[in-house]
Amino acid sequence: MPPVKNLLIHIKRSIVWAHFTPISTTLAKCNHCNKTKSYTGGSTGNLLRHMNTIHTAIPLHRSTQVNESNSEIIDDPQPSTSIYLSPTRQQSSSIAKPLDKRQSSIENFIQKPIPINKSKMIDQQLLKMIVKEYHPFSVVEDVEFRNLIKMLCPNYLIPSRKTVTQSLMPQLFNMTVECVTDTLNNVSAVCLTTDGWTSRNNQSFISVTAHFIDPKNQTQISSVLLGCNSFDERHTSDNLSRFLKNTVDEWNLCHKLTAVVTDNASNIISAIKKCNWRWLPCFAHSINLIVQSSLKCIEPILTKVKVIVQFFKKSSHALAKLNDFQKQLGLPVLKLKQDCPTRWNSTYDMIDRIISIKDPIIATLAVLGNMELNCLSPQEWIILENARIILKIFYEITIEISAEKYVTLSKEIIFFKTLNNIILNFMNDTLLPNEIHSMLKI
Repeated sequence: MPPVKNLLIHIKRSIVWAHFTPISTTLAKCNHCNKTKSYTGGSTGNLLRHMNTIHTAIPLHRSTQVNESNSEIIDDPQPSTSIYLSPTRQQSSSIAKPLDKRQSSIENFIQKPIPINKSKMIDQQLLKMIVKEYHPFSVVEDVEFRNLIKMLCPNYLIPSRKTVTQSLMPQLFNMTVECVTDTLNNVSAVCLTTDGWTSRNNQSFISVTAHFIDPKNQTQISSVLLGCNSFDERHTSDNLSRFLKNTVDEWNLCHKLTAVVTDNASNIISAIKKCNWRWLPCFAHSINLIVQSSLKCIEPILTKVKVIVQFFKKSSHALAKLNDFQKQLGLPVLKLKQDCPTRWNSTYDMIDRIISIKDPIIATLAVLGNMELNCLSPQEWIILENARIILKIFYEITIEISAEKYVTLSKEIIFFKTLNNIILNFMNDTLLPNEIHSMLKI
């Protein structure tokens, strides 16, 4: 057998190769810090010293496994060779010990250990499951999950939560950053979109997304999230421009940036101009502002609708009655939707849903005796139905313009002219209520 082949076989047996990737017969790259270290003759001493001195918080071995007898997570027991001996042999043997409850079965000695390459593949899939499906890191400590993995792959040693957070997750992050960096280095032009918001915990965030045509697949647009960062500073144009410049410089995109798309807030517009970048307004956000302004004309009616929706959201008894009426009328059981000013098209969703189950709602409120809520007049229902027709047009255009896989900028002129023609046709309809005409004029 050739010496190189013998060396590769020897390499795969060391646990250190779960943290290093060999790039030649004498060099290996650390999966945590990407530093290159040398090794000779298959010796991993230099690699182990690097882990023990630089990455002290990252465990080399996974030190936990599930005890099947009590379904608890315990430290890895050392293989025991103790056996039951006869009394005579017990006296003559000094190594005989009582059988440990945690003694490894004979299967652990017969079955071959899982190759490191396959173990890495399973680790990567485990991380993808946690990241993409939003599972907590503690899932690796769930007893039933560990039992499932043991049934599927008995020789795979599940990493602990500490290993996932301190070792495997940083590796995946670095690999992803390298992949995105290589992709952005090969593109010729990039467009950015950015937005800021405040969470329920009153914490401010800003995200930056890059859009480009991938050289490997030029039939559609690709998008990558460059960052979603906590932003505790004041949202002034100077602070925002500084943050955006740092993000662009970090990814080396200053010479490839063609435009930045944002909402119509004055501070972000000023920040883009201070960076000397081309600014484009978000067409969908502009449509949402128009819709929010027009809805003020029917605000008293919308207030009544919101009160009805809120009543069914809070009363489980009323919601059960509503569901029963929907079943009796042979309708699908639908839930009411509440609108949110910052969520596009949410008012249309609320109006569309309450009109869809109009009869069950009226019947439920009548049976419950809530005449104060059952106060929408027939004329107001007609206004809501006409408003739904108009809002549906804006809804469909918003969905179309918000596409991510293809360019939509060239559609703005078409959509603008289409909306203008449709609104003019509605305004010429004399049979529409006055409230609807007021909406159309705005």
